[in-house]
Amino acid sequence: MKNKLLALLLLPLTLVSCNSTGDGFEAVKNRIDGIENTAKFPYYKVIGSLDFNNELVPVNATFDRTPSTETFIPYARFNNGFYNDAADNDAGEENVVIYGMASHSYWLRAPMRLHKDNFYVLNKKGKENDSCGHYILSHIITSFMSQPGSTNPSSSVVYYELLSDGGFAIGGKAVHTEFTIDNYPYYPDFDTHPELGVWDDTNPLPCYKSIINAKVDIRFVYDKDGWLQSESLSTLDYDYSKPSYSQIALKAEYSYKFE
Repeated sequence: MKNKLLALLLLPLTLVSCNSTGDGFEAVKNRIDGIENTAKFPYYKVIGSLDFNNELVPVNATFDRTPSTETFIPYARFNNGFYNDAADNDAGEENVVIYGMASHSYWLRAPMRLHKDNFYVLNKKGKENDSCGHYILSHIITSFMSQPGSTNPSSSVVYYELLSDGGFAIGGKAVHTEFTIDNYPYYPDFDTHPELGVWDDTNPLPCYKSIINAKVDIRFVYDKDGWLQSESLSTLDYDYSKPSYSQIALKAEYSYKFE
């Protein structure tokens, strides 16, 4: 049963994760520069699965609750969050564009929407703001490269792809990276899973996570309006038909309801 379910949920990941045309950062940035920062706060749905530690963790969840600027609300609809001074000490409030408690992707904490004001932002020192969308994505894909003594394989590059439907993709092929798996083994709904404890507003990290060090294919796809459509990742030797504690694969697809 596990293998049949994995075949249905994870097979598309293998088919799309190597489809890169190498359009380049500037081409994708130019497309995103045409996306306005409109105030939209849709309900959204996540469908996907995680194969990790020889265990299948499915997700089929609707995020439709009213968010709060003061505390974490489980299953809150899309929101931009609020200003967090600790997000970037070199930037003022006007430059910190990814905020504390902001909505993010279910497994990898990627930005759920990219637009001209939050994709590539420089701080007061002229360096890329570590709260902007491009920095977050590239850090997920290549974070191991910054480790002391690490060797960067020649294939470890971020790729940028323009899609024919007006959207775009950002990812990495055979990248050695260290990444965080969010919501494993449970999404932090403290009513459903009291074993997670009580939410602590003084430590605002709404996740139950594991940190993984592996060589993977990874891909994030956004539509023409900058909304995340899917995230996918798998170790290079991943085979959904084989039980293994040394491989990992995940996929999540997103749909939105605007009102």
